[in-house]
Amino acid sequence: MLTFNIEDGMAEAIVQGYRDGLLTTTDYNNLTQCDTLEDMKLHLAGTDYGNFLQNEATLSSTIIVEKATEKLVKDFNHFRFQAVEPLSTFLDFITYDYMILNVLKLINAVRNGKGALELMYKCHPLGLFESIGVVTAATSIEDMYQLVLIDSPIGRFFTKTETRDFDEYSTDYLRGLLQKNYLEAFYDFVQGLGGVTAEVMGELLEFEADRAVLTITRQSYSVKEDSNRLPKDERKKLYPNFGQLVDVQDRLAEVDDDNAMVEIVKPYPFFAETLQSVSKQTSLESLLKKKAVELNKIAFEQQFHYGSFYAFVKLREQEINNLLWISECINQGMKHRINEYVPIYDKV
Repeated sequence: MLTFNIEDGMAEAIVQGYRDGLLTTTDYNNLTQCDTLEDMKLHLAGTDYGNFLQNEATLSSTIIVEKATEKLVKDFNHFRFQAVEPLSTFLDFITYDYMILNVLKLINAVRNGKGALELMYKCHPLGLFESIGVVTAATSIEDMYQLVLIDSPIGRFFTKTETRDFDEYSTDYLRGLLQKNYLEAFYDFVQGLGGVTAEVMGELLEFEADRAVLTITRQSYSVKEDSNRLPKDERKKLYPNFGQLVDVQDRLAEVDDDNAMVEIVKPYPFFAETLQSVSKQTSLESLLKKKAVELNKIAFEQQFHYGSFYAFVKLREQEINNLLWISECINQGMKHRINEYVPIYDKV
């Protein structure tokens, strides 16, 4: 505890302060009553976002998200610059997730013959790295892999794949494979740290692993055309090697419908109930998002661990998604659906 306070106490105090600045229930109630984006701007000026939109003459959902993301990056870098090892490496792991998503966007652009340079401006700023600009000069996936990715901060997650994966499989498959490699490496790292960090982050990452297993499994058999359906033997390759569901992964790799899936996860009440709650109005993704929010909130109930840094980024990311949803509902005259955001803190 004493060592933690000396080395990481300042950074933890900063992130705890940022957590307290997340939008409240009252804020969301006020935002959902807004009739224009200017109304949103006025209300957000009274929150921790301050005058982040003051220089924007014209507002749009894209601008609101862009500026809110800039604030997230600024806040993240504030405690990142305070960090020493091993916290600095832990924070690097948080950025790796965004780096993977950015590279996948660029891979998709190269595959489709689109200009990767244009997509660079749409990349998440937490996922930018020094050599990512070189990706725009690649003329093929092979060039991208050999010249850039293998030496990038996330090269370790790519080198565990086979080069043929880049040409033979869909972007969704690559995303699953890279996400698996990333989650396994992150999990091994936090377990090596031990203590409260291993406990708190272990639970968070185990949930992410299980979320990946459920999502991949359901998407695999939901595809209507057999030619586009992921083969069962390939499905298992995308499952992370840890999590609550690790003991039933072999069986999940063989299922072909929701009923079979529910039957297998019956020993895991939350997952069974979640799958049974999926409907045309309620997606599996939205239900799992709500659970992720709950788990990330719980991470702040203990002190002297790194899980709060991860949890803050994820909660703020969800908050930005909420702002996108609310602003889009206002823009498109869909006020009857404006309350379908994912609530975070039930506080005034």
